[in-house]
Amino acid sequence: MPLTAGGWLLNAHLAWQALLHAASGPGGLVVLAVLSFAAATLIPFSSEAVLLVVVAAQPQHTALALIVATLANTAGGMTTYALGRWARRWQTPDAWRWAPRVQRWGAPLTALAWAPAIGDALVAAAGWLRIDARACAAWMLLGRGLRYAAVVGLAWLV
Repeated sequence: MPLTAGGWLLNAHLAWQALLHAASGPGGLVVLAVLSFAAATLIPFSSEAVLLVVVAAQPQHTALALIVATLANTAGGMTTYALGRWARRWQTPDAWRWAPRVQRWGAPLTALAWAPAIGDALVAAAGWLRIDARACAAWMLLGRGLRYAAVVGLAWLV
């Protein structure tokens, strides 16, 4: 039986609810790690929502949740970096017209890896350009950590 657009959306919504429910349970940090990793790859969804569910359910583990989300999200970003590096074998330099800008700013630009719409592209471009992986990981760790800390801090204010 073919799945309609409405059925697909309902299934996606139910799956998202189930993931958020799992994040609020005793295995919340594991769910947070897996989903934070996945969100930093080419799979688009909000790891911030999962982080907030974990923090709300287990406020005593806020610092640990920030560390887990940051490390897992950075590891996912480095996976995208590796994919960009690997993809270089099949693409010519003119395939990425904006690559000179990424090359110019270098690893610090990957601190913006968390940004919607451009973050994954920046990280993939950094890999494609073979910008130093350790520097990219450090800048991504900083940018992602600050983003998660800001999200949790703003949630506490509300």
